[in-house]
Amino acid sequence: MNSNNSVKAVTAKDSLVIDILYSEFGVCTVNQAMSHIDSYKSYKTEKRSIIQEHFNKLSYEWQMGNAKGYLESLATELKYYILCHLMEDYINDKTSQEV
Repeated sequence: MNSNNSVKAVTAKDSLVIDILYSEFGVCTVNQAMSHIDSYKSYKTEKRSIIQEHFNKLSYEWQMGNAKGYLESLATELKYYILCHLMEDYINDKTSQEV
């Protein structure tokens, strides 16, 4: 993932979340989302509540078996930002567990 002009390598343990997202939402959609990581970081500081609201709704829909349908109903950029949020949340959890 690109982040502030530096590259974060995806390690084997990080690839699990990527594999899950690929499986659920498709490789193309997830890769497109990763290419928007810089704009996501800017957007999340301005609109954290919007991202959190849709993230929570996506989590619920995922449990109900409708994650892909819900994600596809969102505007393109918001869809990418939610996927970035999922990836970032997972990586932050993994990093905090390693410390």
